[in-house]
Amino acid sequence: MQRAHADFQRQINGQAGAFRSEIDSHRKGLSQGLNDLAALAKSITGTRSGGDYDIRSWWPKHQNVTVEDLPGRRVPYVLMIDIPILNNSTSLVEGSVTISQEGPFVAVRRMATFQSFLQARITDPRTSAISDFTGRSYGRYRPIHSAYDLNDGLSSLLSPPNAGGVLGQPNLPGLLSLPASGSGFRTMEFDGRIAVFNAGSSFPRQNLDIGIPSSMWTSQINSPQDLGCLDFFERGEVITVKITPSHVNNPPAGNVTGNNLYFGGVAGLNSWPFLAGQYDPHEGIYTPDAFVASASPVTHLGTDPLTRIQDGILTVAWEGYRIQQPVGPGR
Repeated sequence: MQRAHADFQRQINGQAGAFRSEIDSHRKGLSQGLNDLAALAKSITGTRSGGDYDIRSWWPKHQNVTVEDLPGRRVPYVLMIDIPILNNSTSLVEGSVTISQEGPFVAVRRMATFQSFLQARITDPRTSAISDFTGRSYGRYRPIHSAYDLNDGLSSLLSPPNAGGVLGQPNLPGLLSLPASGSGFRTMEFDGRIAVFNAGSSFPRQNLDIGIPSSMWTSQINSPQDLGCLDFFERGEVITVKITPSHVNNPPAGNVTGNNLYFGGVAGLNSWPFLAGQYDPHEGIYTPDAFVASASPVTHLGTDPLTRIQDGILTVAWEGYRIQQPVGPGR
């Protein structure tokens, strides 16, 4: 009886030992699994910190990721688009730029400026000689809207030049204080609508297809305008800007010509003979023999001897930074 009891005790102890060994084996396997998971998590974190990812593949799964979380080196950057605005044209024009594969671009503020390339070709009515000139504004940067124009309303063209002693200058063609020097606003000043579209997200930066007035594109004349939030442009996206000018460059205003202005009771003196020449004195351009003062009555030229090429370039830009990232597989 005692021997049977001893055998049963040894059997129980053997089974208990086997259970303990199996539990220890499972515990070691579980510990190794946890270690493997930790190593995998560390590897994923290291890959994300190194920048080897495609934002378009994991962004929808991580809606709480901000621009500041994106890996990569931040480099100050200005993204620009040059759009020609041609003479005597108010047609819609557009320009595009593609975000390169070095990394996304984050815009902080927007800005724009207009550069004049005004030129004039003069055919002398006496000799038929042709001369080409660049205007005074040629190569200069001009405002992108007239709402901040300090010269607005300073024109003396709306009243006779000899009224109230406003003028009393001698008969000197091109003198800046003469009626011909007056103009509606600053020469080669741009006004228009600016619309921005992102071909990647297909989401416009304004409602519908209505462009933003250029007077609202900047806080002053050409000062950068801070954006409402950071604007994110992914690599490979195409940014398109559509411009609709609201008037031609240097538009003629009113109907005041040399036939309407009087100086000393004589029509045409010290005034331009053609509406298109209203900005000529500002640009340093003078129409030769625009009128014959010795004739009675004053004789005006029948044909404008000037061909004005009042072209310009509107530059639209965003200031911000690029996030430089290494190019990984599949890109």
